[in-house]
Amino acid sequence: MPSGPELAQLYGVEYNSGDNEGLSLESDPRAVDWIIGIVQSLNPDRFVDYGCGSGELLRRVATTGVEAVGFDLDADGVEEASLPAGCTAYTYAEVGDHLSTADVLHIGDVLEHVPNPLAVLDEACSLLRPGGTLLIEGPLEANLSVFNGALAVAAAVKLGRPVDMPPYHVHLITTRGQQRLFDRVGLTSEEFKAGDTAWPAPERWGSVLVRHPRQLGLFLLRKLSSAAFRFASRKQSDRMANRFRYRGTTPG
Repeated sequence: MPSGPELAQLYGVEYNSGDNEGLSLESDPRAVDWIIGIVQSLNPDRFVDYGCGSGELLRRVATTGVEAVGFDLDADGVEEASLPAGCTAYTYAEVGDHLSTADVLHIGDVLEHVPNPLAVLDEACSLLRPGGTLLIEGPLEANLSVFNGALAVAAAVKLGRPVDMPPYHVHLITTRGQQRLFDRVGLTSEEFKAGDTAWPAPERWGSVLVRHPRQLGLFLLRKLSSAAFRFASRKQSDRMANRFRYRGTTPG
C-alpha cells in the first residue's frame, strides 16, 4: 500500500489536470445531476467535497448559492482547485479545524485510492454535522461484468510485464463489499444504487478512436458489457454494475 508521501506524489496537480491521453470522448462518471438535485432540495448552509480534485464539482454547487468547500491531499492541487471554482479548499491535514461544519458531504472516487478506506471514511464523516447527509460515489471494479472480465484476462496475458502507470486504485470493490463497508460506519442508509456507465472507456464514437487502438477496443468492449448489463436480471445486474452511488445520514 502507498505511504502518505507516495500518495502526495501520485495525486498532485498533474493528476487532476484532466485527460492524460488527449482524448475528449471520455465521460465524467460522477452523477453530478444527482448531487445538484439533492443540494437544491436540502438547501444546506455548507457543502463539502472530500477529494475535490480540480474543483469542478465545487464550481457547479456554488452556482446554486450554497457555500462549497473542498478538501484534497496536495497543497498545490488544493490551490489549483480553489481558483477556477471561486471556492475555498483545504488539505486533508486541516480537517481537524472544520469538524461538524458540513450539512452535505460528498466523497467521489476516493475510497478506492487509499490504503485504509474505513479510516478515511471516518475522517471524512467527522466533517458532517449531526444528521448531515453523506453522498458517496465510486467504481465497482471487482464485479463480474464482461468489461472487468476481459480486462482481467488481458492483464493475465501480459504475464507480469511492467506497465508505465502506477496503480492508482489499490482496492477493487464489489457491490456487496461496498455495502458492508457502509454498514460498519453506523450510517443510516437512504439510497444505494448500482449502475452501468461508460467509464473508463470513451462514452461516444469519434474519429479520434481510429488513431488510438486501445481506446477503440475499450469503447467496443464497454458497449458489449453494457448490452449484457441491460439484459441481466436485477440480482445479476447488481453484481455486474461498474459504478455505485450512496446516500446516508449521520446519527442526529
